[in-house]
Amino acid sequence: MKIILKDIGQFHELLLRKGFTRRELGRRAAISEVYAQQIANGERNPGAKVARRICECLEVEFDDIFFIHHARNCKQKDRNSIAG
Repeated sequence: MKIILKDIGQFHELLLRKGFTRRELGRRAAISEVYAQQIANGERNPGAKVARRICECLEVEFDDIFFIHHARNCKQKDRNSIAG
């Protein structure tokens, strides 16, 4: 499973509305500025703890800015097709 930013533009707008730069978000969420930029640009996906800290910093609910992508690996698909 991956935690993915729902809408990059909406996220950038939220940062502006809260008065945060990506650097400030990184500081408050206890992550590096580079990692904060990568998350904000959709280049990296945060782990559960980082996603929670970002939500706390921005005072939003998880589902407001993130979604969980359920990816199945090939072995699971193969097992399901054999069983089915």
